[in-house]
Amino acid sequence: MSFFRRFFGPKSGFLRGKPTQSMGQQVRELERKAENAPLGTKGTLLNRAGDVCMRAGDHKRALEYFRQAIDLLLEDEQPEPARGVAKKIIRVHPETVRTHCTLAWMDLAARQPGAAKKSLRDYLKAVEKRDLADQAGPQILEMAKVTSHKGFLEEAAEVLEKLGFPKDAELVDEWAAAGGAPESKEPPEALSRYCMLRAIASKPPPLLERSTA
Repeated sequence: MSFFRRFFGPKSGFLRGKPTQSMGQQVRELERKAENAPLGTKGTLLNRAGDVCMRAGDHKRALEYFRQAIDLLLEDEQPEPARGVAKKIIRVHPETVRTHCTLAWMDLAARQPGAAKKSLRDYLKAVEKRDLADQAGPQILEMAKVTSHKGFLEEAAEVLEKLGFPKDAELVDEWAAAGGAPESKEPPEALSRYCMLRAIASKPPPLLERSTA
């Protein structure tokens, strides 16, 4: 064996370079960096921690990091990166109820009623699989309060009916016919801000007062 081969061979630390970090080491390093980082940067770092866990096959831990990342990015008013993380969750866990709910709120915040209708239908599918109608009904009624879009309201009424909330469905149908709930007349910027806060699942604001109509 030549001198060159002995010196730079497969056992040489020179050629091996820095040893690859384990998943735990990588995640701890990202968590350390995130501790004192600004909100948006912290969200990005935790998203990366989720990616590390995904590559290692630890989907449950990845999901927790992704959820934290979404909330932090939304708090930092970065809805599009947050949407990207949410869609990543759904690709791996299409049955994740919370993430479908978050996306519906984000679509309403962005004033995209067509996208919100699709997110609402996906939310319904996930809710039915997990038998979580009792949790979803109040969420959907709150969504219906903040938009005057007839198509979304009609969809919301249909979903509420399917989930076993006939009185709420009737109320939302009335809002659709009237051009929206009373709350939907608030300034668009205020409604968008409210929807974005509702999308931050870990820190929900108080519910809007229920209509007595």
